[in-house]
Amino acid sequence: MTLNYSIAVVVWVAMLAVVLAFTVPDVPVVPLLVASLAVFVAMPLWFYPRSKTLWAAIEFLIERSDPEYRSPVKRDPRAKELE
Repeated sequence: MTLNYSIAVVVWVAMLAVVLAFTVPDVPVVPLLVASLAVFVAMPLWFYPRSKTLWAAIEFLIERSDPEYRSPVKRDPRAKELE
C-alpha cells in the first residue's frame, strides 16, 4: 500500500508542477483540486495489481538468496501420482 501511495504522490507532484508552470499568475484552484482528488483515488487503484507483482518478485528474489533455498522440482506431466 505504501508503494501505491508513493507512486500517486510522484504523479501528483509532477501534475502540480506542470499545472503551476503553465498557470502561475492565475492558478485554477477548483480544477486542480478535482484533478488532485482523481489522481489520489485512481493511481493507487490502477497501480495495486502492479505493486502486488513487484512485491511478489522482491519476495522471490529474497527467498532465492537464502542458502537453504531449493528450486521447485519440475514434475513430469505424464506422472499419475505424486511421490
